[in-house]
Amino acid sequence: MLTETRGRRLVLSELAARIGISQSYAHRFFATKADLVRELAARWFKQIETESAKIAALDLSAGDRLERWVLTLLSLKRDRYDADPEVFDAYLELAADHMDIVANHAAKLTRDLTAILSDIVPPGDLETTVAIVEDATMLFRVPFNISRFRHRATNTRAKAVVQLLLAGVAAQPAIEEPSPSRAG
Repeated sequence: MLTETRGRRLVLSELAARIGISQSYAHRFFATKADLVRELAARWFKQIETESAKIAALDLSAGDRLERWVLTLLSLKRDRYDADPEVFDAYLELAADHMDIVANHAAKLTRDLTAILSDIVPPGDLETTVAIVEDATMLFRVPFNISRFRHRATNTRAKAVVQLLLAGVAAQPAIEEPSPSRAG
């Protein structure tokens, strides 16, 4: 159903009919469509979140963990895209209607990235540095970008970006957010 409707239409009664159970029995597992979507998202995100947390906790240098983190997220998402682009795109469409679930997933990944970078970035610069690293690695982490720019979402490019980021962090004594200019 995800593929057929490109993630735009999941109806519990239709799902129940397809698998040969009554709608009331299906509701024993998923009271609402939102519950079904949450379960699909949990299954979709579980491996990514588990691997992210493992990498953040490794006893490696921050640079090695950062590279492994970016490459692992890329690999997991890219492999899913390569296995079935239609299902991948259907999940993206479904996610667009449930941004709260996506935000929760993204927060877990940000927590892990923060743990990695906290070993090499002063506390006062950590939040800004995390945001910069997230911005710079969007091609390799964000499913929509991996889908749209698959030909550019490569390990070679990801490694180059990570190396540039690490060189920038090492060379930058303090990162300051630019203050917004005020029009007079």
